[in-house]
Amino acid sequence: MEQLSFSKINIGLAILNKREDGYHNIDTIFQSIYLGDSIYFAKHHSVVFSGMAPELPTYMNDMIPYDESNLAMKALRAIQAYTGCTTGGAIHLLKRVPPAAGLGGGSSDAAAMLLGLNKFWDLRLTDDELMKLAQDLGSDVPFLMKGGTARGTGRGEILQYLPTDKPHWLLVVKPELSVSTAAAYHRFDNQSKVTSETIDEVEKAMRIGDVKKAMQVSGNTFEELLFPLHPELITCKDFFTSRGYTTIMTGSGPTMVVYLDTALEALTLQEEIKKAGHTWLSLITKTHGKEALS
Repeated sequence: MEQLSFSKINIGLAILNKREDGYHNIDTIFQSIYLGDSIYFAKHHSVVFSGMAPELPTYMNDMIPYDESNLAMKALRAIQAYTGCTTGGAIHLLKRVPPAAGLGGGSSDAAAMLLGLNKFWDLRLTDDELMKLAQDLGSDVPFLMKGGTARGTGRGEILQYLPTDKPHWLLVVKPELSVSTAAAYHRFDNQSKVTSETIDEVEKAMRIGDVKKAMQVSGNTFEELLFPLHPELITCKDFFTSRGYTTIMTGSGPTMVVYLDTALEALTLQEEIKKAGHTWLSLITKTHGKEALS
């Protein structure tokens, strides 16, 4: 059995303030995209977990653990603890989503593991039970159970779903650097040009299906925090904006998302990236609609 995941982008992200529990309150618009991983399930007498990422560069492969520290395995252990299920399974994760990229790759695998095991082990957990398990695993996991378009508040786990427009072409571009989300949050001093009013404007545009305008009016507090530390991020964003493309950074970075009218533009840009000698990973994808949990 195969369970597909999908990843996400943030169209606008405002860090509002630090919470008493050590996390931060945020306000963001989540949008799922078709870029995703696959988890394969086969019968086995015990749980065996493996994985590979043949389409990703070596340095990214080295960042992905296929052991108990993988969030997908934590999702499996959470289901075992909740249900008492002792059934085995040979489970293989095929990674396509770059790790540590602000795309929610690990969280999407956790969501896919919950959904996949519910079917594979015939657990018959309700949507509410699955969502409760998802909330305990991480802030992005609940959104990545369903996908679509949603405004996320709190730590990102409080979701208000919005209408999702038809698919739009995107080029997702990750520079060859990793940023620490925790370190970026640590730099936040309770001030940002990006506010809930910014996200209000993004929501208005998303509600009328104007994804391009939503990206144009958006902002991301993490750009304010990270651009001064990583000139490569400025170089990457400018590469596309100087060519007239609407471009934003997703999540805590470092990935840039470029809005495109056609797939041909993506192929042209990939050639230009190569010609310019940049080592950025670029992937062509589309925005994705909401799905049922089953």
